[in-house]
Amino acid sequence: MKRIVVIVVVAAIIAGGAWIYRGRAALRPVDEGPRTARVTRGSLTHSVSSTGTLKPYSQVEVRSRATGTVVEVHVQEGDRVSRGQLLVVIDDRDARAEHETRTAQLASAQARLEQARSQLGLTRAQTRTRVAEAEASLATARARLAQVVAGSRPEQLDQAREALRQAELSAELARANLARTRDLFADGLVSRAQLDQVQNQHDVAQAQLRSAQARLREITAGSRPEEIEVAGAQVRQAEAALAQARAALLQVDVQAADVAAADAQVRNVRAQLAQARDRLGETRILAPIAGIVARQLVQVGQSVIGGTGAGGTLVMVIADVRVVQAEVGVDESDIAQIAPGLAVRVTADALPRRTFNGKVARIAPQASVVQNVTQYQVMVEVEDPGGDLRLGMTLDAEFVITERQGVLLVPAEAVRGQDAKVLIIIENGKLIPVVVETGASDGRQVEIVRGVEQGQTVYLGPSRRQGGNATRTQPASPFMPVRPPARR
Repeated sequence: MKRIVVIVVVAAIIAGGAWIYRGRAALRPVDEGPRTARVTRGSLTHSVSSTGTLKPYSQVEVRSRATGTVVEVHVQEGDRVSRGQLLVVIDDRDARAEHETRTAQLASAQARLEQARSQLGLTRAQTRTRVAEAEASLATARARLAQVVAGSRPEQLDQAREALRQAELSAELARANLARTRDLFADGLVSRAQLDQVQNQHDVAQAQLRSAQARLREITAGSRPEEIEVAGAQVRQAEAALAQARAALLQVDVQAADVAAADAQVRNVRAQLAQARDRLGETRILAPIAGIVARQLVQVGQSVIGGTGAGGTLVMVIADVRVVQAEVGVDESDIAQIAPGLAVRVTADALPRRTFNGKVARIAPQASVVQNVTQYQVMVEVEDPGGDLRLGMTLDAEFVITERQGVLLVPAEAVRGQDAKVLIIIENGKLIPVVVETGASDGRQVEIVRGVEQGQTVYLGPSRRQGGNATRTQPASPFMPVRPPARR
């Protein structure tokens, strides 16, 4: 029993010693050396991530402007449509009847206009002719009056005298010829018929002689007052006829006014017909833009109500997907880094292993609060040549703030200095400060543009154990003087 007690005591002493030794060993400082890193070459990316929803570039609600029954529906949801493509046809009897009525009214008005124009042309031509004739008659009458008032001219007197002289010669010749023929007839040498013929020539010559004598007397005496009065009356009559002809021009003006009224009526009816045609055309609903049919809300046989603005029945919703856009909410703390044109990588849970490129199109000028978080809505244009993205998809957007490929990188904590950037290189166990030119940084790594080479070792600082033990004072920087350990 005593032996067992001794053995237990010895074992307890050995265990206690081992425990004390282990505790002291644990408290013994370990020399881990300074923390270092290698200058590596790689990629540097600084981005801001957020989520959003895929939306069309624009979306148009197509509403009915006609009232009636849907008789044809030419597209379905998801169909791509082009601008002007026929979507829906509505049976609107009132619009069709109005169009036919206006068409008939226009034909009637045009006929009245043509009739008025024809009548105007005829009246104008007749009036001009009458005026021209009246002017000519007046000119003739005035000339006649002037001639009567002026009397015979000298040349007329000479002509009358010459005519009288010729008539006297002819009468004398006829008288001699008659006397000779009578003698021959008495001798039985000429017939009775020849005598009668010569007698007739003698009578004609005597008549011409008397006429020439009368004409000469008339010319020599001049115009009589009654002749002047007659000529004056003819002038006044011609003037009255001209005034009457010119007065007829007023009728032309009246008919011209009728033509203008008929023309105005045609334009009015034509405008009404255009309205009726537009109303009838509204029964054929066309796509206002190119895109896809996002929603189809009517079927064949359904009654629709026409109206302007938002008053008509909503027929379809067409989304313009020429440019696919994602509306992404970005926290206000990150929005300062976002700018139009910034590259964005977009992924969708519905399309795994697919990444779509995009860029920032615009940024909302005013923030919105979503679940107590202030965000700015950023519109991102997404490239989707295959048309795989669907409207309403939830997307993850990565705004690429900075991206470098194949550049030299060091940990951010290795870079020191405010204005001049310095790295501490470890060569042959020595710390050598080197001034470097830095580039982009993602907060963890810094791009080194110039000053170091790949593979070099940079000094980061003392070991964390040494740095975290306040009793083992080591300089935080190798440039700081090493303080001797405090004496105990």
